[in-house]
Amino acid sequence: MNCANCDASLRSDFSYCPTCGGKVIRQRLTLKNVVEDISFQVFNLDNTLIKTFRHLFSQPQNVILSYIRGIRKKYMNPISYFAIGVTLSGIMFYVLRNVYHVSLTQNSFTAKNTPNMDYVFDYQGIMSYLVMPFYALFTWLLFLDKKKLNFTEHVVANAYIFGQVSLVQVLVCIPLFGLFDIRYDVFNYIFLLIMVGYQFYVFKRIHEIGLMGSIFRGLAYLVMMIFLMMAIGILIFLIGFLSGKISIEDFAPK
Repeated sequence: MNCANCDASLRSDFSYCPTCGGKVIRQRLTLKNVVEDISFQVFNLDNTLIKTFRHLFSQPQNVILSYIRGIRKKYMNPISYFAIGVTLSGIMFYVLRNVYHVSLTQNSFTAKNTPNMDYVFDYQGIMSYLVMPFYALFTWLLFLDKKKLNFTEHVVANAYIFGQVSLVQVLVCIPLFGLFDIRYDVFNYIFLLIMVGYQFYVFKRIHEIGLMGSIFRGLAYLVMMIFLMMAIGILIFLIGFLSGKISIEDFAPK
């Protein structure tokens, strides 16, 4: 028999082609094997998603360092994991805005009138990919003295971390905002602190550093994040003005 993908000669007991790596398909096409194939090719859900999710809590250093060291089958790869997290976050924000009618940009700590800028969440997926290199740059700079991970490896680590954070946020937000009347900005501030705490728990496990070293770096990271969010906020305002989404009149007292 020959491979359907590259036409290489195959033994009858082969499950995969040794030349191109393509799977040998023997059964007829059914809905079941189409779903299985899509889940494996797109999401790689052959139990690695659940294992990756669990182990990113219990042994995050093993998940991240396994991929960096070339072990690619044990856990889901970081890009797929991050992409699933971002995709589910996009669905979550749609539900919060259009089903629960939660204002995502309203400021609970000021009485001043602020325009509705929830439209920025239409670009949440793109923004997540664009800011990822900045997260990696910040952690790379903060752990530069350890020289254990290079910049690209910090991208891998942060992709796993923020994929995990996104999945947790989805699992928490959907029921929480459906059951309770909560201000999103208050929740977001608390979740940001939890996110940074988890992020530096992971890097503590990778670099095997003490608690105080992790706390010091975490505080420095928060300062960097504040400046990054300010820069993103200014950019969003400029885009909003230029696109006509917001105007000066939106900020006038009513």
